[in-house]
Amino acid sequence: QTTCQNSMLLQTQNGLSEAQCTNQCENNSRCTAVEFERSTNNECRLFLRCDGEDIGGGCPQSSGSICTLKRKRKIDENNNLYTVKACVADGVGQASCTPVLVSDIRFTKQSAPNNCEETEGQKGSVTYVDLTLPAGKALLVEITTNVQGQSSQNGFFVRPTRKTRNWGKPDVANKKASFYLAESGQYSVEFVPDSIWRNQNQATTFDALMLFVNPAINLPSNLIPISPGVSGKFTDLGPNKDYLFVAGLDYDWGKDYVFKVHDNTSVYFEKGAHVRARIVQTEKKVNNILLKGYGTLDAHYDLEYDEIGISDDATRQNVGIYGKNIRVNGLTLINTNPTCGLFGYCLNFNANWSPLTDSNTPFDAFDLQLKDPPFAFRQAHCQENNMDDSPNTDFSNCPTSHANGNKASYVKCMTWQLGHDGLNAGKWGTVENSFVRTVDDAIKPWDSHGIYTDITIWQLTLGWPINFGWWNWNQPDVDTVVDSVNVIHNHNWVTSPNWPETQSGQCVVGGIYGSGAVKQRYQLSNIFVETAASCAVGLQISKNAYSRHPTPEGCVGSMLDIKIDGMYFDEEFYQTGGYNNFLSGETNPNQGCTGELSGKIENMSISGLVAGRPLSRSDFIVNTNTVPNLSFGSVSDPNEQNRTYQKYTNNNAYEGSGGREIDVDGVIVRSYLQCLDRCQSDWSCECVVYSSIDSKCWKRGNCVESEFDNDNSYDVYMRQWG
Repeated sequence: QTTCQNSMLLQTQNGLSEAQCTNQCENNSRCTAVEFERSTNNECRLFLRCDGEDIGGGCPQSSGSICTLKRKRKIDENNNLYTVKACVADGVGQASCTPVLVSDIRFTKQSAPNNCEETEGQKGSVTYVDLTLPAGKALLVEITTNVQGQSSQNGFFVRPTRKTRNWGKPDVANKKASFYLAESGQYSVEFVPDSIWRNQNQATTFDALMLFVNPAINLPSNLIPISPGVSGKFTDLGPNKDYLFVAGLDYDWGKDYVFKVHDNTSVYFEKGAHVRARIVQTEKKVNNILLKGYGTLDAHYDLEYDEIGISDDATRQNVGIYGKNIRVNGLTLINTNPTCGLFGYCLNFNANWSPLTDSNTPFDAFDLQLKDPPFAFRQAHCQENNMDDSPNTDFSNCPTSHANGNKASYVKCMTWQLGHDGLNAGKWGTVENSFVRTVDDAIKPWDSHGIYTDITIWQLTLGWPINFGWWNWNQPDVDTVVDSVNVIHNHNWVTSPNWPETQSGQCVVGGIYGSGAVKQRYQLSNIFVETAASCAVGLQISKNAYSRHPTPEGCVGSMLDIKIDGMYFDEEFYQTGGYNNFLSGETNPNQGCTGELSGKIENMSISGLVAGRPLSRSDFIVNTNTVPNLSFGSVSDPNEQNRTYQKYTNNNAYEGSGGREIDVDGVIVRSYLQCLDRCQSDWSCECVVYSSIDSKCWKRGNCVESEFDNDNSYDVYMRQWG
């Protein structure tokens, strides 16, 4: 009998106690799990690979029982900020299971010194865990926070609340909460009031919990385990081979390490595998690469300077690969480098600003910063032109449609410093069902025919959640779609007063565009922003952009027929001075830069709601000479169907009179509808008190209508749980 699937047995020994069995594993560098069978022989089996689930504690005492215990990484042993329990239920509200302890909890924190300017003041930590949700089921989750100062007394949120708010009534009590999650996705669990996201110290030091709810992945058998004993600076993987990073092994070389992938290569990660290395291929274009599993790829160590295909500026990514049919599914990509200024993305497919690496001359991104044409020759990979604007003639292994384009699914990116960007899909690429938490730009729709959909973003103290480009090499940039993005937090109001150096803030959509590539027919829709945000759209086209690639004549491309349909902000903009929503094209184009190369923002349409009011022209600073035919449309209220409340006219609720005070001081809102929306997003809120005299709103918990106080100045709205 065995509880393991796809197992790789190391040894079997009889006559040991449970403690002796686990000690055997601890003393064997290749052991990642044990099975302990309680019997007269007390059989102990040590495994290199065991796909069975950890029972999350000591083995059952009954005779004949078999349990699996996974070896825990030492890096996570002191992670005790949160306790997570979970089980699979038949559906929301169908308590058909009892939550059990989840032991595979992981942890990342800001570890750079306080004098590191690249952190932009961001501190704090993230506890995170991958959970599996079978199709047609729901997860019943129980969370306990052990973080000092956290409790549900003044608010409890599971974001994005647009998803979670209708999944039944949770059980919330001080430092513990249980609730259902009915869909896969990435969820932030927060035992704090919503006001902290306008407080710089509280927002930047927050200890977060992220639940990554994923579909099931079945790893194949007969994979080649990757040894942590490989040497040198890199290892080639493939071609035509399938590999495995094993959970529990110590994949840490004490230095930066790289795995270079070749054609027809798959690399799987066991759940919980943690690998301090990067996976790249920028020396050639490859075909048919799969990186899959619920493990972590951690860029932790300083990179040596400009080693071709290893640490040159084209290759400084957690995952950076040129080619087609590249799939990344389920990975968590983090950057825990404890020093300052390590440039690089979490994931970059066919980056349109970098060349095929050249063994003679390393590529330096500074070649495109504060520089004007002519540019040096650099061989393109899949771009239509080389860096000097001569035509590229080799498009082998380049995507030609979404069928062979590259795709990232259920990828999680978390970084801590300026220069650590998020996810770029490349031409014909897709990013879907993914999460980004960065101190720089989150998603990078910079290429034709991209698809970015169902993405959750936690923007830290600098960067644009949706960045529209910098230094793209010159080629058409058309027909990209960005849809269904939940920006659960956006702390870039911390740095917006000083960056960029224009009237624009770091808005939800933005950038300072300095490329000769004409950007046309982009469509953005269903962008939901939950907490404090600087502004909606801040775009400037400039031939003097810090990072730029104008045409040989010094022209910058226009943005034409851009449609932003449906930006929804739960709160009014939170602006800390000196910036606003802003639109400007190139105000002084070079002679001969006309038509599509005049650097205009032309025929842009924008629609949205800000705390229930329309997003309008009056919200923007616009250079009308360079932004012709700007229009603003109307949208329907996306919350209208979710507001199910019973009104108690001329009533009040407060401590001792039918309600617990979540809000001590009232919050000014635009209408009672926004007051209801505040309650709907907060799982600790059961009713609200609204004063129409001064438009103030108070959230209340533990509401009892029979105990409300009669008061003609207020109305109480009681939440009706679905």
